[in-house]
Amino acid sequence: MPETITTSELSGFLNGVVQRLAESQASDILSKWNDDLAGDLGESFLDSQSPGGIAWAPLKHPRPPGHNPGMRPLIDTGKLMQSIISNSSGPIETVTQDSTLLGTSVYYAGFHQYGTATIPARPFMGISEDLQDSAVEKLGNHIMTVIDAI
Repeated sequence: MPETITTSELSGFLNGVVQRLAESQASDILSKWNDDLAGDLGESFLDSQSPGGIAWAPLKHPRPPGHNPGMRPLIDTGKLMQSIISNSSGPIETVTQDSTLLGTSVYYAGFHQYGTATIPARPFMGISEDLQDSAVEKLGNHIMTVIDAI
């Protein structure tokens, strides 16, 4: 025999869902996801590609003596990469109950992300499709947990 629910019971349930989701308390999930994002961005640096998998333009000239002897773009001193992936190097990171931000304060970051007349764009900030899917899954699971608790 099917269960029935009255309009007032449904209304109460839906109001409870809305209220609980308005106070979702997702900061722990978002903070862990930021760690995943930083790891993903670090791999992109090491692979010399954007988070979406597009290869960066190679260096036109070898680096001068005293610099990183490798030929990977954007890894001369390592300061730019460390400013995003390392907690000790101070990435810009803000996590609230319902949003997250990850970035860098290295002054030349924009030149490399977007390019200039003399520097090709090498996008290093972004979110891969896999990481987007991971965020949707983690937040979806969190929402279901919140709803189940009503």
